[in-house]
Amino acid sequence: MATMKIGRGKKRLVLDIGSSAVRLCEITQTKTGYQLSKYFQREYSSDPNIPEEEAKQTRIAAVNALLKEAKVSTKKTIFGVPGQSVFTRTRALPPVPEYKVTQIVKYEIQQQIPFSLDQIAMDYQVLDRTDAGGYEVMMAAIKVDVVEKHLDILNAVKRSIDVVDVCPLAAYNWLKHTGEFGDQGECVALIDIGASTTDIVIERENQFRFTRPLNVGGNDITRAVAAAFDLNFKDAELLKRQKGFAPTGDPQRDGKGGEVIGQALQRIVSEIMRSFAFFRSLPGGGVVNRVVLTGGGACLRNIVPYLQRQLGVEIRIAQPLAGITVTPGAQAVNDAPEQACVALGLALRCCERVPIELNLIPPRVLEIARRREQYFYWALVVVTLVLIMASVIPVKANENKQVLARTNELTQVLRRYDPALVSNLKPGEPVPESERKSEFLAVRSKVQNMKKAVDALDNAVVQRTFWLDQLEMINASRPAGNKVWLSNIETSRLKKQARQDRGGRGGGGGADPMGLMGGLMGGMGGLMGGGMMGDDGTGVSSSGFPGIQGTGGKMGAEGGMGGMGGLMMNPMDMMSGGMGRGGAEREAPKIKRPNGMSIIGYAADDQSMRAFVEELKRQTRRTDNGLTLAVKEVYFNEGAVERVEWSALRNARTNAGSYGQGGMGGMGGAMPGGGTGLMGGMAMMGGMMGGMGMMGGMGQSAATARRINPANAILAFTMHVEFDFGYAIEDDTPAGPAAGPGAGGMFGMPGFGMPGMPGMPGMPGAQGEGGAPGMPGMPGMFGMPGVNSAAPAGGTE
Repeated sequence: MATMKIGRGKKRLVLDIGSSAVRLCEITQTKTGYQLSKYFQREYSSDPNIPEEEAKQTRIAAVNALLKEAKVSTKKTIFGVPGQSVFTRTRALPPVPEYKVTQIVKYEIQQQIPFSLDQIAMDYQVLDRTDAGGYEVMMAAIKVDVVEKHLDILNAVKRSIDVVDVCPLAAYNWLKHTGEFGDQGECVALIDIGASTTDIVIERENQFRFTRPLNVGGNDITRAVAAAFDLNFKDAELLKRQKGFAPTGDPQRDGKGGEVIGQALQRIVSEIMRSFAFFRSLPGGGVVNRVVLTGGGACLRNIVPYLQRQLGVEIRIAQPLAGITVTPGAQAVNDAPEQACVALGLALRCCERVPIELNLIPPRVLEIARRREQYFYWALVVVTLVLIMASVIPVKANENKQVLARTNELTQVLRRYDPALVSNLKPGEPVPESERKSEFLAVRSKVQNMKKAVDALDNAVVQRTFWLDQLEMINASRPAGNKVWLSNIETSRLKKQARQDRGGRGGGGGADPMGLMGGLMGGMGGLMGGGMMGDDGTGVSSSGFPGIQGTGGKMGAEGGMGGMGGLMMNPMDMMSGGMGRGGAEREAPKIKRPNGMSIIGYAADDQSMRAFVEELKRQTRRTDNGLTLAVKEVYFNEGAVERVEWSALRNARTNAGSYGQGGMGGMGGAMPGGGTGLMGGMAMMGGMMGGMGMMGGMGQSAATARRINPANAILAFTMHVEFDFGYAIEDDTPAGPAAGPGAGGMFGMPGFGMPGMPGMPGMPGAQGEGGAPGMPGMPGMFGMPGVNSAAPAGGTE
């Protein structure tokens, strides 16, 4: 709650203004611990029959005399109010945000006290957090009128308020500091027997649990003695201190005085026992194991054995001076140390944090303090403005000159960076360029290159578990029982296909006899390239593992050695324009990043194989870098599954052509090569042979499959798994410079003229990129000369 801050380490006036005495205390910090540097005490009559105003003036006079004796000039004061004037409750609050705890406390207090919030001073402290995440809170409230009575005394002696503590809680804080409660988690009760009240504070498991004030105290014993022996209150108090004692249980020994005091003490004991019983019934309560006795009532002779006999628990008088050094200026504390606990607990708040830190300052005092603080800051602001104005005016002219000179200097510097900004340009006049523009462009280019490098590193971090995540998902999909075995897992670029893919078109030679060999060589390229990868029945094309690429071109993944016809060399090339750009490099192609896996494996039975496929389709995984990896599609055709013997596992296949049907292959290599001359069409034979899947291997015959015993058979299958990575992957990894186009095609076939007719035009030889044109047609026989046809400028790749 909003309370005034306590200045720890700063001097404060500490006053314990009780009903029978006022005590002043001062504690200082030393290298060896705390020392009691000042302790003064002034007593006055606590007769309840004295009028209130007279009692007030008596307290003011005692406080004033005490301040003069102690020679204390500190203004801000810490004092305590009696426990009977304070409403205290311990409540378990639900798990709510901390800022709502204040609202709940206000509501709880308003439900318990029949006064409006502006008539009370309140505070709370969170004692502990519950297992459910809630709060164990101690709430305290006091009527403002009670605090105002103490403030009247302070105002009379020209002192101000800093902290309003609760007397029994201050005594508890000090005895907790000195270790009086121990650290074994016992249930220990502090009983402070004062003049007008008796306060009980209970700790259990090393934590504050309960406090309760009793409206009986030492004055009740004094009044009983005064009534029994017909004395006034002052004489009865003196008799009690000099000769009074708690009853021993022997009537002859106790006499009338023991009997009278015993009757008064019995009322106190009864209230204490009722309080202990109530505490046992509370949540978190328990049986009190030990009692620590403080206050003026602890000075009564024989009080310890009497209470021990009545309560049935261990009783001991507190030792508040344990662990503290008493200076010569504080020797008065040794007269009755058990009465100093409250004053010492109040002084402790100036030095360190204490277990219970309540501050019951009235709202009016808080508001006055807040306004004074505001007034102070406003006054400081006004003084600051006045000083600023007083310092500015005399030097204003000189500063203007300095500012103008500085402006001109900065204008010259700015002209180098942005001349248009400081130039008075006329309409249509070109804008001058900055001297720093070229430097800026160079730096920007460098920054962009650095950004690309950083982006590449970021992408590498995201994809660092690129393959491991996929392999884990595939392995996790295998059914239990070791019924699915994988012989080959290959990264691949997968793509659906509407029909069987074919290899590229092989290049042909020209339309002359030499071109025929070029076509045949191109067809062989189709055989060696296009037939390498066929359809495995899944309806998807798989690039297969591209391998480690060198700096040169790659060997026909799309047709391999197609176009070898264009590489034929014979001396006649010199006549037909020479070699083309067969060895030249062109822009390197890009390797498509694999998007899945091609799997070759075996299954013990149909159920295990289907279970593996279905589990693959359901797989999804959250990667360590926070992204999601899932199976996008599983390409699998049960019609392509083969039944093989168990012995196949000893030499398990590692490619799709080992047992399956041969791939359909292409019609020729797809790499650039020679032209497609007339006779170059012979190259189609090579492509057709590749299309037959000769390089893919032949499948088993039906007769062989029938000879397999189903009892000793397993299933061989091939499938492709496409993954959804949940993030963008690089799809343009360069493979290195590709091989250039093949050499130019051979010269064309000569034309032949029919008798008496003009010769047919010579057919131009198709050529590769940069190839030579076809040769002129030969003259017609018995006719007019043949007409040459112009060769095209470029050939067909």
